[in-house]
Amino acid sequence: MIIIAGSLSFDPSDRDDVLASLQEVTACSRSDEGCIEYTWAEDIESPNVFRFFECWESQEHFDAHLAAPHEEAFGERNMRRITGATAQIYSATED
Repeated sequence: MIIIAGSLSFDPSDRDDVLASLQEVTACSRSDEGCIEYTWAEDIESPNVFRFFECWESQEHFDAHLAAPHEEAFGERNMRRITGATAQIYSATED
């Protein structure tokens, strides 16, 4: 299992469109093969900082997700607007 956690920050003037794009990419990503969890949440102490948490069955599933049209569209729509980013990737084993 692959776990990805992090955040993206945006200018407050982009908030409405960012929220719309997060709703779109979430709906599509949760249907991707191998998706266990895919969540976005706004940081309650830092408005316009959106935290993400993803779990994928395997690295191959995560790689396929990154190459999916909805993920590419999300990047094209938002990449230039990101004012800050963090990300950590973890590999987990099940017992």
